[in-house]
Amino acid sequence: MKTLSIILLTGTLFASQVLLAQGTNGHVTEKAKLPIYGNIAVGYGNTFFSGTLGEKETNNDERGFGRNDGTALGGFFYAAPEKWKGLGVGFGAKGFIARPNNGGNDETYLFNYYHVGPAAKYYPFSREFNRGLCAKAGVGFGQMTEKMRYNSTKIYEHQFAIGTTLLLGVGWSFPIGHGHTALTFDLDYQTSRWRGDVTGIGEDQPFSAQHVSANVGIMF
Repeated sequence: MKTLSIILLTGTLFASQVLLAQGTNGHVTEKAKLPIYGNIAVGYGNTFFSGTLGEKETNNDERGFGRNDGTALGGFFYAAPEKWKGLGVGFGAKGFIARPNNGGNDETYLFNYYHVGPAAKYYPFSREFNRGLCAKAGVGFGQMTEKMRYNSTKIYEHQFAIGTTLLLGVGWSFPIGHGHTALTFDLDYQTSRWRGDVTGIGEDQPFSAQHVSANVGIMF
């Protein structure tokens, strides 16, 4: 997940620099004052595989493994001029780190994935970005990594795949004080399609996953 961390940090720094520029009176053009909002969130979620890895997940369940819950991380920034009446469009990344899952014959199953791409948020009732109920959407491209660790022999099986993700969600923003700052609460649904090599099965295997998460964050 190093790549995701770099992307989130870069996006946050970019948004912060734009916000600082907005606060410099008399030294920026009107175009440079385009309102930019940054949003960082963390949440709890679960993932459900289908296709090749869905069959593997079923076998894992039968051998004593649990569910694929874990931590969701997201970082986005949005441009949201007042004349757009509650709409913001931007770019960002979201990832998921599954909790290590123990079962089988002294084995540990773990995985993580992320996507990077454009996104949008819309506040239909307040018609003011970052206030009240919102709908959100995003698409992206990213990587999924899966591992099975055999603890007694310290041997790993690795699966890597790349593909696309569609994200949909609803949320609520609670403004704090003045300016852009707000607490955000979101419910996200993601569907992803990947292709990759699966140990013991073959190359270029197609599989997909559905992901749900509840997230809390801050908009600034």
